[in-house]
Amino acid sequence: MKLFSLLLIIFLVNISNHVFPQSSINPEVKILNVGDLSELINSEQEHPLLINVWATWCVPCREEFPDLVKISESYSNKVRVVGISVDDSEVLDSKVIPFLKNQKAKFENYLLKVTEPEDFINLLNKKWSGAIPATFIYKKSSEQNEMLIGKQSYELFEQAVKKVIN
Repeated sequence: MKLFSLLLIIFLVNISNHVFPQSSINPEVKILNVGDLSELINSEQEHPLLINVWATWCVPCREEFPDLVKISESYSNKVRVVGISVDDSEVLDSKVIPFLKNQKAKFENYLLKVTEPEDFINLLNKKWSGAIPATFIYKKSSEQNEMLIGKQSYELFEQAVKKVIN
């Protein structure tokens, strides 16, 4: 009877892994400060850089995120996609990483940690109010070509990306 129970448990675990496969996406989220962001923006880029600023508590951010993931996949060899979450660091493990895992986000992701949010905002664009979601696209190091504020669709992301890569 014990052998049967053990075999049944092994069988059920094996079946559940096939029916409900575990995501192989295990996102790494690094902490980002203003200095790191400046280095990221000003570094020599092989491809244009797309930075998306978002948060798990922001409904439009969550709604546009699947299209951002799709853009990162469609243009993986042409654009470097970077996500910057402005969530509290306390929810990194409980909300940010599970959200990224659920979205299957394979691009670079960071969690913003700054003492002066205004420095972060001004570094990305002095005309930006800080409203999210916000996307900034750089053709070359420190040369911002596009600023998209508010929820975007795949088509709008694609239009902006194509302007920069063509």
